[in-house]
Amino acid sequence: MNLLSLPPISIIIPVFNEEKKIYDCLDSIKKQNYPQSIIEILIIDDESTDNTVEVTKSFGATILTNGSHNIERGKSIGLAKAKNEYILFIDADNRLPHSNWLKNFVEALVENKEAVGAQAIWFHYDKKHTLADKYCELFGVNDPIAFYLNRRDRLMATESKWTLPGKIVKETDNYYLIEFNKNNLLAVGSQGFLTRKSFFLQTSWQPYLFHMDSNLELVMKGHNKYLMMKDTIIHLHCSSIAGFVKKLQRNFLLFLKQERIRKYTWRTKPAKLVSKTFFMITFIVPTIDSIKGFLKKPDLAWFLNPLFCFLIPVLYLIYIFKRFEFKKIISSTFE
Repeated sequence: MNLLSLPPISIIIPVFNEEKKIYDCLDSIKKQNYPQSIIEILIIDDESTDNTVEVTKSFGATILTNGSHNIERGKSIGLAKAKNEYILFIDADNRLPHSNWLKNFVEALVENKEAVGAQAIWFHYDKKHTLADKYCELFGVNDPIAFYLNRRDRLMATESKWTLPGKIVKETDNYYLIEFNKNNLLAVGSQGFLTRKSFFLQTSWQPYLFHMDSNLELVMKGHNKYLMMKDTIIHLHCSSIAGFVKKLQRNFLLFLKQERIRKYTWRTKPAKLVSKTFFMITFIVPTIDSIKGFLKKPDLAWFLNPLFCFLIPVLYLIYIFKRFEFKKIISSTFE
């Protein structure tokens, strides 16, 4: 597909105090081998108190206001205002790793009209990144529990072929076309997800657009094919080990708060959940996995795995216990 035949695209980026990251994100978009005149950049600002808005204006972005302090609300606002059929959801801490990234993704989606969307199958690994970021890049996760429950949506840096759930319908040099069902759908839809507006308008996208929920709805309607691109996406997850734990803590508390309105869940048998948790917190399996990874791609970041595999499940269990104890107290109070 030549440049003149590429379709216009809207890029949706929710932001809150992203002054330090948003410039590089937008700069990577401006460097794309794609006609800039047909790229609409929508910045949905959630009342930032730094210079985020000023930075984005220098790139000619359209600024929309959120104000709810909810990223899913920001995505919904962006989708409502997007002018184009092709939509790229991306976060401020993402970068497009090379100049043909957007063109390759759009061409693949245009070619496969039955596909709901397209996303990269690896996080971009860079030796210069922080230990916590490299851990995510090497294991292909933002949360170690997703790795051991086989719910991650990225391959490990040491994997070269599709090893995750889903049926391979087609494979080319550039992508896998994967068919999912409601039970094996991965957490697709974020960190650089290209889709069509017409698909997401068929889902419960207002007032909050939960990307996993919308994709589950589409799969249940029979729109169950996704392009998993043989490419990477840069994701600057966090700058420190403490930041990694704090971010997962925040995400988990938000999940507990929103649980009743969510549709997508990790459907896991209790026995499997217990056994996997046991393997994680006893250090043995995580340490073995770290050694295997290190032997294939030497980096000390592999050895954060035993630490995170202990801390994160324990942290989640504490909050679950507190939640049920709180419910018990409330219940007994009003008996």
